[in-house]
Amino acid sequence: MKTAMTRRLLGGAVAALLVSGTACGQQLTAPTEVAAVVSGSPTPVGVATPTGPPRYVTVGFWQDASCSGSLNATTAFPLQYDSAQCFSWPGRSGENSVSLFSCGQDSFSYTQWTTLTCSGGQVPAGTRKTVTSGGCTQGVPPTQYARILDFSGCRTAP
Repeated sequence: MKTAMTRRLLGGAVAALLVSGTACGQQLTAPTEVAAVVSGSPTPVGVATPTGPPRYVTVGFWQDASCSGSLNATTAFPLQYDSAQCFSWPGRSGENSVSLFSCGQDSFSYTQWTTLTCSGGQVPAGTRKTVTSGGCTQGVPPTQYARILDFSGCRTAP
């Protein structure tokens, strides 16, 4: 795992990655401040077999349409598994799971669910999300904005 990320237990239950905010294109550095709310890295639901070495895309989340200021959360998505593998984590708004990761030229896409099983959930169930490293993408809920902080996992894709 990158030395720029630090694992910590929050409340004894949630493994989280803490990273400092960075400008687009800059490398992540050791954390200097903690985001108000930090998401954990998703963990596999059921048996997961890596298809290669560890690779991550780290996405930062803000409540600011310019994706500046203090981060609300970060999530490091594990790309070393089959894209259909389901990953889950407890989030700020409850249960979350993701599947169907895909890398674009300068983008990262995934399907997010409001359950821990990559199925069912609230409307819209299975929301497809795409985030870029060069812009600030309005998310679901519409008060959340996202930008890729570390795209290295897509750049080293097999």
